[in-house]
Amino acid sequence: MRSFLTAVFCLVAIVGVAIAIPAFWVNSNLVDRDGFSDMVSPLADNPKVQEHIADEITAEVSAAAPLIPEALIRPLAGAYTRGDNFEADFTEAMNQQHDWLFEEASPEDKGQVMSLDLTPMVNRIIDDRIFGGIEISGPIEVPLTDSAAAGLEAGRYHDLGDQIGYIAYGSLVIAVVAAIGGLAVARRRGLVLAAVGFGVIFGGVLTWLMGDFAQRRALDEVSGADGSAREVAELIIDEVVHSMQKIGLIAAFAGVALAVAGVLVTAMLERRR
Repeated sequence: MRSFLTAVFCLVAIVGVAIAIPAFWVNSNLVDRDGFSDMVSPLADNPKVQEHIADEITAEVSAAAPLIPEALIRPLAGAYTRGDNFEADFTEAMNQQHDWLFEEASPEDKGQVMSLDLTPMVNRIIDDRIFGGIEISGPIEVPLTDSAAAGLEAGRYHDLGDQIGYIAYGSLVIAVVAAIGGLAVARRRGLVLAAVGFGVIFGGVLTWLMGDFAQRRALDEVSGADGSAREVAELIIDEVVHSMQKIGLIAAFAGVALAVAGVLVTAMLERRR
């Protein structure tokens, strides 16, 4: 009976930890607004992002203010994206995208597809670098997909975000309770530690695989965007997936170390007996 309970506790701990690791990463870095902001804001220093945003701003300013020569706008747009104000503006734009997907859709936004709002950036270019006091009311928006069926409509992940939070904390509680229960009844407690290690390994592998799946899905969703907007979206997706898969690899190696430690502890205790 004792061995059976130990096996059950170990199995539950393995499953709980394996689910908790990817769920916690998603909850902390995608569902959580601040976590997402911290992850993507460094992309403002990426020369490719700066170039693509400058190209898009140039096109939008030219369309909104046709009397201003494009030859004048492009150098100013490039200087802006390399300047001190760009990171804050870029981060705010990314936060708006996050809110669009994870906050409950308002009645007027329901069914609308995601777009990148460049109005603040365009107005900063016009106000700071061209003609002070001029402002475009906008909105100047660049769609990131060509159809709501792509999965980027307002509030798309509101319910899912809440569910991921419940899964993350619920699976962690289950894993901890199971591990404590296993340690309480096990004759070979090192095996419980090894079981948790295997759970961490599975969690790391699952996190890595989820990153690969999410990348393919997200790239499909933004494939309908035009030019620079799509390029920026792809760079953001690559950064998110890289971070996710990096954590997956770290977790897998940590799980191997924990599992080995558990086996060694068990072997040492057996020798003493």
